[in-house]
Amino acid sequence: MRIEPPRRAIPSVALFRIWFGIGIQSFGGGTTTMTLIRRNSVDIHGWITEEQFNRDWALCQMTPGINLIALTILVGRQIAGPRGVIVCLTGLLLPSAFLTAALTAGYVSIRSLPAVQACLRGILPASVGLGLLTAFQMAKGPVQSSWRMGWPQFLFVSVILAGSAALLAMKVVPVTTVLILGGFIGALEGALRARFAPGGSTT
Repeated sequence: MRIEPPRRAIPSVALFRIWFGIGIQSFGGGTTTMTLIRRNSVDIHGWITEEQFNRDWALCQMTPGINLIALTILVGRQIAGPRGVIVCLTGLLLPSAFLTAALTAGYVSIRSLPAVQACLRGILPASVGLGLLTAFQMAKGPVQSSWRMGWPQFLFVSVILAGSAALLAMKVVPVTTVLILGGFIGALEGALRARFAPGGSTT
């Protein structure tokens, strides 16, 4: 078995600076923040793999509370253990807390200005665009992996993706229920595949 060499420890100052940058750029809602976390964690610095990020994000959907804080805790722990959790959370939350307080205090006096309204109209579609890009990047990994495993697995993953989107679009099933249902179907599919695979038990 191939053993990867241990990663070089990231200094706390450098780690804080990176997550402070994420926090200070997190305009446009949670989608923007998730995109920035993914880009820094996976694409730029390679702290975690795309598969790890997708798994962590799926796990965060199942937990109560603010998903992005849970994601930061998971990623921070994988980067630098308990130190990473503290540094990453502080870096992410410090600028947003300060800016939120400042904007809340000043927004009342400027919210009716045409320039402010125009900016808000532009931020919304831009944040939606970021969300679409992140969704595509997160879906690409499971789809490509399932395609390499064969068309039955590809069909299974495609049905889960489309079915989950359809259920959420109809707004008749809570998000948590969709996630639990997806997990149950995945576990059932894995058990059946192991049972009926060549050499598997069929008794």
